[in-house]
Amino acid sequence: MEKTSVLVLIAEDQAEIADVLTMSFEDGGYEVLLASTADEAMGALDSRGEEVRALVTDIKLGSSATGWDVARHAREMKPDMPVVYMTGSEGNDWASLGVPNSILVPKPFAASQVLTAVSQLLNATNTPGS
Repeated sequence: MEKTSVLVLIAEDQAEIADVLTMSFEDGGYEVLLASTADEAMGALDSRGEEVRALVTDIKLGSSATGWDVARHAREMKPDMPVVYMTGSEGNDWASLGVPNSILVPKPFAASQVLTAVSQLLNATNTPGS
């Protein structure tokens, strides 16, 4: 059986951070789908949601829709979709606005922290009996 790479949707409006995450995930063997706005991310989920295995999203995406909205949209499509939030300031809202079984990584962070968080969530959803 051929092992296919895992597709991760990264929603981040700061190009420098998006670039660093993309390189880190690709170096880790993942395929990356990049979105710079919440609407773009939700559109990507609508068009390629069956392929997307995990979501990494900034909370503030420079539009009226937020990373909270993107994560809820992802979970409507796939209830066990791994979600990792990144934020510099919105972490206090995680308990009330975040989806269950998600991880919040505060900025500034090392890209490896985000990669590790995604790996942990993917492993948890792939565990037999979970």
